[in-house]
Amino acid sequence: MVISIISQSVVAETKQEANKNPRVLVIYSTESGEKTESQNLLDMLIGHFSTEIIFRSSKEVQEKDLDGVDTLFYYGEDHEVLPDSITSMFNRFDGTIVAIGHNVEFLGEPLAFIEHKGEALVDKLTVMEQEKQLNINGRLILNVKSQTSSETLISGEGNGIDYPLFIKKDNAYYFASENIDTSFSLVLGEVLHEVFQVNHPESHPAYLRLEDVHPLADPKILKEIADLLKEKNIPYIVSVIPLYRNQDTGELYNFSDFPKVLSVLKYMQDNGGTIIVHGYTHQYKDDETGEGFEFWDVEANMPITVPPDQTPEKKYRSNFNNDEEYLEFLAKQKNFEVEYITNKVTKALEELVGHGLYPVAFEAPHYTMSQSGYEILSKHFSGYVGQLQLGDRDWRVMAASPYLSAPSFLHGMYLYPETIGFVEPDDPNAIDKMMKAAEDMQIVRDGYISGFYHPYLGVERFEELINRMEKLPNLSWIDLKKESNYVDVQHISVTVDDSEEMNVSIDYFGLLEDSPDFYTPKVKAATNTMMWVIAGVAGSMVILFIIFIIRQRVHRRNVEGGTFNG
Repeated sequence: MVISIISQSVVAETKQEANKNPRVLVIYSTESGEKTESQNLLDMLIGHFSTEIIFRSSKEVQEKDLDGVDTLFYYGEDHEVLPDSITSMFNRFDGTIVAIGHNVEFLGEPLAFIEHKGEALVDKLTVMEQEKQLNINGRLILNVKSQTSSETLISGEGNGIDYPLFIKKDNAYYFASENIDTSFSLVLGEVLHEVFQVNHPESHPAYLRLEDVHPLADPKILKEIADLLKEKNIPYIVSVIPLYRNQDTGELYNFSDFPKVLSVLKYMQDNGGTIIVHGYTHQYKDDETGEGFEFWDVEANMPITVPPDQTPEKKYRSNFNNDEEYLEFLAKQKNFEVEYITNKVTKALEELVGHGLYPVAFEAPHYTMSQSGYEILSKHFSGYVGQLQLGDRDWRVMAASPYLSAPSFLHGMYLYPETIGFVEPDDPNAIDKMMKAAEDMQIVRDGYISGFYHPYLGVERFEELINRMEKLPNLSWIDLKKESNYVDVQHISVTVDDSEEMNVSIDYFGLLEDSPDFYTPKVKAATNTMMWVIAGVAGSMVILFIIFIIRQRVHRRNVEGGTFNG
């Protein structure tokens, strides 16, 4: 599904024009032969300009992979002697070429203008055309000597010396670093507009997300924040955990148990707020809801492959007699993860929709999820909010693109990135840090300025945050309910589009057969309503009876008084 972005988003024009969706091939060299976190970060950057991205290892790429390709990348994360076939591919390719890192000497005539001279330490980056600068912690880059006929698009500065970091000659570009991190992604994300020849205007899509809203949330604070945003006419996102689990007793609470919270959430949904799914219980083992990890085994630092009361197995090819046994082991783990994630998101949707809350996107608790988890998730959601875990080696390696993106490892989902962090409870300078991050995002012409806030911190700090964000230049608040997105699980689907219409489809008979718990909140609500009706009728009868008794007594006194006086 092609996601249409609202008018404020500068990406809309690009995605709606077929000629602005180039086919991209990325050839990479890594020690393992597999994509690493750096390639996935590059994937997110390219995903702003194309939804047709193919990654191939230098050991696997074939001539036919070039068919129909408009832009050719090479990413040399590790040193490798590239085969002549790759040199030939670059020599005969007549489209745009981008090389990153090592091994450019094997990329033929297009990259012959690059000569390495060792390494250099830089702590300032400059996008030359806009004269935009970014201060960073000291980083090593590859020291490059370029020909006079080349043009430096990004320079790095260290000890008062300027070094070319991103260089162009004709239709070939070179980025002089073996690693791409979040600092480099800002400047590289900006100049990729030139690489792809997309001239997005200066405008910064923005959102604020209310995080970890569950049945035990404070309805008073939620209502005050909702009223503030309604008064300012600012759309926002509400990240909802539909079920709260008491870590000590194991007791579960849903919104039927806390009708005031549910009432406020419906008010939010009707007045500028957009609901998104933030897991089912936001915990995997015995952690507190809102604190635990739900889609990643953080203790084992691996995908979830067993029930929470079991110990997962970490095994490698060397632990098995043959490939067949190893693949069977991997398939068993993958099948468990598929069932686990599918069940979780299905139950979350049933719980929310059963209470009249209609989510349009997903956010993984703590942004943690395996690479295969994103593929599973893509079968149910078109939009993902937040940051992304970049690999399965370590959950702590995560990032966001600086702008809207559809990287290939999201399998069709669009990322609405979170870029400026959140208000940390114990940090009095948290909002200042967020504003500094927002200032850095100005380097990217259409960079997102987006963060989140925990409502339990109260209204005062939230009001300070929203007031300071409103003063940022070229800010454009996005509304997920005005973009094309869909959520789909068995028996339930929710779709929204740029016509601002929301369509909810529910197969009630299917739910009755497969998920009778879906009706629990409705039965409970109906029961509560009936009880209130009965109580109201009974109360009215009591009141009428009391009034009747009082009137009788007054009448009797009047009669008796009249007899005495007469």
